[in-house]
Amino acid sequence: MIKFNISNALLVEMEEKHINSLKHNISSAIAFHKEYYCSDENYIKLLSYIEKELNVILCGKINDLKKIIYHIEKNFYIAPGKLTKISEGAKYKNIKGDRREYIQSYIEEKNLDVHLLEAKDSYEYLKDFKAGISELKNLWESYSDQLSQIFNYSEFIKFKGEWKAYDLVQHLGISVCPYCNRQYINTLIKEEKRARAVLDHFYAKSLYPYLALSLYNLIPCCYFCNSTFKGDKDFYNNESLYPYEEGFSNYAKFETDFEDQKPYDYRYLLGLSDNFKIKISIDENRTDPDKVKKIERSKEVFHLEDMYSFHRDYVKDLIRSMVINDKSRIDEIYETYEGAFQSREEVMQILFLNYIEEINFGKRPLSKLTQDIFEELNSIYNYQFN
Repeated sequence: MIKFNISNALLVEMEEKHINSLKHNISSAIAFHKEYYCSDENYIKLLSYIEKELNVILCGKINDLKKIIYHIEKNFYIAPGKLTKISEGAKYKNIKGDRREYIQSYIEEKNLDVHLLEAKDSYEYLKDFKAGISELKNLWESYSDQLSQIFNYSEFIKFKGEWKAYDLVQHLGISVCPYCNRQYINTLIKEEKRARAVLDHFYAKSLYPYLALSLYNLIPCCYFCNSTFKGDKDFYNNESLYPYEEGFSNYAKFETDFEDQKPYDYRYLLGLSDNFKIKISIDENRTDPDKVKKIERSKEVFHLEDMYSFHRDYVKDLIRSMVINDKSRIDEIYETYEGAFQSREEVMQILFLNYIEEINFGKRPLSKLTQDIFEELNSIYNYQFN
């Protein structure tokens, strides 16, 4: 939901640490696998490609990783877990025309054409297509485990070492979960006590094990978003918002909503009632279709409206604070305590105990909600300053 606020200089530094720490061990593991599994020609070709693109796999941006996925799945291998999802998704629904054409187009859409269409010109029945998927799963059953040994995430999340998961999240300095903006995810390293954000694999490592250690595939987030909601959902070509590059910004906003309640409970405008709902509204007039799709995907996967329904009391208190601390009160505090505040907006930040500027959304939970509700009601309370 919110974009990371990270300098390019820091990212370049992290990329250097990431490659220097991981590349040697991964290259050694690839060399061992090439020797040990030398009889599997397809696997050797896959390893050779990975070896050639290793820098990109470790530190490539998201579009680079998508190209890696496409090439590997087109030519060498698709994880059995993803094949299962593909098989389960193939269903006759409102089919117009030849079923063979449907199956063939589905195969091409899922990047399976080389692996399946070369074996058979076409599949007449879904059962035959799904049998073909099962053959591929059996053929590649061991690849995921072997690649997980090469890209050893279990080793990476251990505490001790030159560059580990704790170092990564500490360098990023992310304080709040970017997917929900509801939970603190600070890093603590003190003597034998330590805590850090969990790392979500934007492209799930169960589906893309060769991306298990890719720097820009690792998203610090909260446990709810990572394990309870996202799990191994496939974001390839069906992404949510990607925190390294984009957030809701002004394209999607939290709003209060009465839905079908009649009469409206206008007491909420005084902070006296929580008899309303919180919804996420998308401004489709200023948002391209791809952005809208990503926002909807984020809402769906992370159950954002459901989770934010628990924060009506926060919105109620925010509104009450706006009623009490009106524009004249802000002016009074700013002028009375001369020099204590750099701006009237800073006074508001102290009074409302949150940030209302997008650049600071990653510092405290519910900051995006705070800004949006503030803007929604600002037409009533008029906090505009000269």
